[in-house]
Amino acid sequence: MALATTRGRVQHLLRRTTFGVSSRELEEYVALGVEGTVERLLNPEAVDDSVADAAVAAIAEPFALAADSDEVKTRQRQALARTWYTRLLWSQRPLLERMTYFWHDHFATSLGKVGNPLLMHRQNETLRAHALGRFEALALAVTRDPAMMIYLDNRSNAKAAPNENYAREFLELHTLGEGGGYGERDIKEAARALTGWRLVEGVPTFQVKQHDLGVKTILGQSGNFNDEGLVALLARQPRTATHLADKLVRFFVRPSGSEALTARAASTFTSSGGDIRAVMRTILLAPEMFEDASYRAVVKSPVEIVVGATRALEVPTDGQPEHDGARRMGQTLFDPPNPAGWAGGPAWINATTVLARSNYSSEITRLKAKHIADVPALLRGHGVTTSAGAVVDWVLDLLVGGDVPSTTREILVNHLGGTHFEFERAAREGTLNGMVYLALTMPLYQVA
Repeated sequence: MALATTRGRVQHLLRRTTFGVSSRELEEYVALGVEGTVERLLNPEAVDDSVADAAVAAIAEPFALAADSDEVKTRQRQALARTWYTRLLWSQRPLLERMTYFWHDHFATSLGKVGNPLLMHRQNETLRAHALGRFEALALAVTRDPAMMIYLDNRSNAKAAPNENYAREFLELHTLGEGGGYGERDIKEAARALTGWRLVEGVPTFQVKQHDLGVKTILGQSGNFNDEGLVALLARQPRTATHLADKLVRFFVRPSGSEALTARAASTFTSSGGDIRAVMRTILLAPEMFEDASYRAVVKSPVEIVVGATRALEVPTDGQPEHDGARRMGQTLFDPPNPAGWAGGPAWINATTVLARSNYSSEITRLKAKHIADVPALLRGHGVTTSAGAVVDWVLDLLVGGDVPSTTREILVNHLGGTHFEFERAAREGTLNGMVYLALTMPLYQVA
């Protein structure tokens, strides 16, 4: 069983906390061990990410321009997803991006409704800035975020005509959870607390004349709540701690959840004042993370598929092929289907998306294409050229943790020619690329 070894446990952990790693990165994490890996992941500020920053800056240049023309808006729209994909592909702070992705789904907004790529880009930066901080600060920042104000209509929430859209989703999705002990009156009163915010040239502006200054009663507590008071009230509720802990456990550990781990993570949330980093340490080091029930229990999202393959195979890219590939598989960053985000899990897999996954694997491994993995150069660079078995074992260890049935390994070895394997001939004829394609399309690569 792979989880019986340090290498297997670290690889399992990386499948849940990153979007894929290169061979060099894998060896660095294995050398750190499980606890060392967790500490490195949880302290991204201690890791130099200047290479990713530079790559992102080159693509994000349109966001520094005033969006006062159709040309600039078009350039910003084209750069939006590529900018984040570039960070996903180059960042040495993988858990920070993983948490940004989690919050992007939790506080879902869509470019389709928001209509402004600059505001969506800024929201992405806001989520990243608070991703491992305190939930209360994150929730307040999102509440005042222009993209969210547009998406759930809080920019039109006024004393004379309260709009309940954001209040309803904030209680049901973002804090207390469905069935979290609130009623319609709580939603109406929360909407009153959220009144008064407007967007003036894209900037959140509080207009006191539009704010309801009256006393509100929410969850049995009365006061002159505004948005900050409402966020503080809800962020400190035990039901919020449990809802968020359960969602994090289901995302990072296993979709079936774990009542015991959720209870411990919720306790950490409460005792730490909503410190997301502390909650994640509880989750990532939990015995439940490494139980058999958690192993290979998560279906990879399209974003995980495309970024994972590109990072592992060290494919040169500007992020556009990954964006296009994930979209064909059913996922477009900055465009989740509704305020509840993506359904995920088995919903990612159907006849159309399975074909799209296979086609993407073909695109990045076939010979003589623009966006391809240079498989022979990758193997040469790591000194893996001696035998078909050595090549197959190295590739499988990198892509799926090496935990494959012997019959599968034998098929791949035979594909390379078995005992008649010749590296340069396999490189020239594309057999090496074909073997990597077969590995990427294995059912085992579709799960984490």
